[in-house]
Amino acid sequence: MEKLVHINQLIAHAISFIIFLFLVRGAFNAIIFPPMRERRERIRAEFERIEQEKGEVQKIRQEYEAHLKRLDAESRQRIQDAVAEGQRVAAEIRETARKEAQEMITRAREEITIERDKAQVWIRNEVADLAVDIAGKLLREELSPEKHRKLVDDFLAEVEQVK
Repeated sequence: MEKLVHINQLIAHAISFIIFLFLVRGAFNAIIFPPMRERRERIRAEFERIEQEKGEVQKIRQEYEAHLKRLDAESRQRIQDAVAEGQRVAAEIRETARKEAQEMITRAREEITIERDKAQVWIRNEVADLAVDIAGKLLREELSPEKHRKLVDDFLAEVEQVK
């Protein structure tokens, strides 16, 4: 009989344990599980929000990188445009300087030609005046070989002074 008591106690304990288990489970379902479910939902929602923000950050990063690439391409294009403009302006300046130099050379040649023509006219006038002076002196004086030589020497000296 002793065994029966133990089995009765064992059955009573088992039934008590099962009842206790249902009560604890009910208490857990009512008291502990709801906050745990809420916490689990908050954690899941937070992970979803983090994943969503990661996607947004990735999208923003890609947009930023694309923007940087566009800016880099624009800056390279602006630099190339500036270099091309600089070369064009330099070519214009060289062409203008070449034209001005050519004009200066042409004007200088014209001035030289004018001055040469003036000098030739002046020399012709001086030679003519000297010839007239000599002819006048010749007509006033009788020429001897010494006087003739002296007049020619004087004439040559005057011509050399004029040059």
